[in-house]
Amino acid sequence: MPAQLQLQQSVLHRLIPLLVLVSIAASLPAIRPGPNTIADINQHRTRTRETLIQHTPRYEFAYGVKDPITGDHKDRWEKRDGDRVQGVYMLEEPDGTQRIVEYEADGVHGFRAIVTNVPLAKGIRTPHDTIAHSYNMLHATT
Repeated sequence: MPAQLQLQQSVLHRLIPLLVLVSIAASLPAIRPGPNTIADINQHRTRTRETLIQHTPRYEFAYGVKDPITGDHKDRWEKRDGDRVQGVYMLEEPDGTQRIVEYEADGVHGFRAIVTNVPLAKGIRTPHDTIAHSYNMLHATT
């Protein structure tokens, strides 16, 4: 029996790596060499570039958070059209100022920002100020 077990282990040790190689080869895409292989690849690349040019990224979003309990108050707006991004965000700092950052970025000038710190007037909290809010500044409703 030990000789038969040894023979089975020997066969398995040779068969398993062979099966692994066959399964890897079977999962690879088939390459069909031919006279148009390079031309087909270049045509695919051209179609891909045209698709990217046709699908210019465009978006716009805005949101805000106001939590009087923690003092967290911030707003953000951003818009993108192709390579050009512009936006602004504002947040209240613990020192009683509001930081306003206006920014733009594009493929020619890179990222540019203007940072302004504005002192805020201190308000008195009322019992109505105990609810936190988040809001979308683009679709604000009354």
